[in-house]
Amino acid sequence: MNETDRRRSEVYAAIPRIREIDEEIASSSLSLARKRILSKSSSDSDKDDVHRHNKELLAEKKVLLKNSAFAEDYLDPIYECKLCRDTGYVDNHPCSCMRQKIINEQYEQSTIGKILSKENFDTFSLGYYSNEGDGIHSNTPYENAANILKKCKSIVDNFDTRKNGILIYGNTGTGKTFLSNCMAKALLDKGYTVLYLSSIELFDNTLSEVIINNNRSSENRDRYNYIFNCDFLIIDDLGTECTNSFVQSQLFEIIKNRYNKGLSTMISTNLTIRQMQERYTDRILSRIVDSFSVFNLYGDDIRHIKRKKLV
Repeated sequence: MNETDRRRSEVYAAIPRIREIDEEIASSSLSLARKRILSKSSSDSDKDDVHRHNKELLAEKKVLLKNSAFAEDYLDPIYECKLCRDTGYVDNHPCSCMRQKIINEQYEQSTIGKILSKENFDTFSLGYYSNEGDGIHSNTPYENAANILKKCKSIVDNFDTRKNGILIYGNTGTGKTFLSNCMAKALLDKGYTVLYLSSIELFDNTLSEVIINNNRSSENRDRYNYIFNCDFLIIDDLGTECTNSFVQSQLFEIIKNRYNKGLSTMISTNLTIRQMQERYTDRILSRIVDSFSVFNLYGDDIRHIKRKKLV
């Protein structure tokens, strides 16, 4: 039983007259509709009489609620999505909730849904980062991670007005993917559409299939559309794909297109900035440096630390 049905049952039990009102309104409206459909005698005056009577019943219902312990709007419909009122469409276009449901199906198929339940801001632990200086950076790994975590949370909190692009780089096992998942979960909870793709999934699979192999199945078309139109796109492990002129052109197009639309893109990579300069074109790096918040997450390999604790 959903919340609306539960509330209705609760009110009916406390105020039986409201059940009678609802049944009377439904019956009179159905009777009028039946007459019109079957072309029986149904004049405008009949319609006006039914509407007038129903309006009086609704007014009585409102008074009954007001004089009880229930709020006047207690029986108003409760929608999961206030934008489309659970219809799936806004102005004849698919609502963001519908788009996200399709994305969520892809998540479930790739197990990312289960991962997000485990890897989120509530489970992100700074305890894996050392509070001792490494002799290279001005901040300790702990101080640096805490600062990046704070900024990522701030981006989520202010996502309505400022959709930052984010580049997070660092060695393997420093928590980059975990932090990406934290961002994904937090924004999903706020009702934004989020698409998470590894670099290989993005370039070697989806884009290659659609553009090079002309495989335009409904699933591929949907995912291609989401790449350019979802609120938050995560490209994980940039640099693991087979980098070529096709990847270079598509990466630039994604970054440019989404930036022009005011949409946020998050990129994680094991590459250093210098390695990225060697691997990707100047215009790609220029776009990232100019429009992304750039974070260097450093420290010990967390996966190695966890394995040691299990021994």
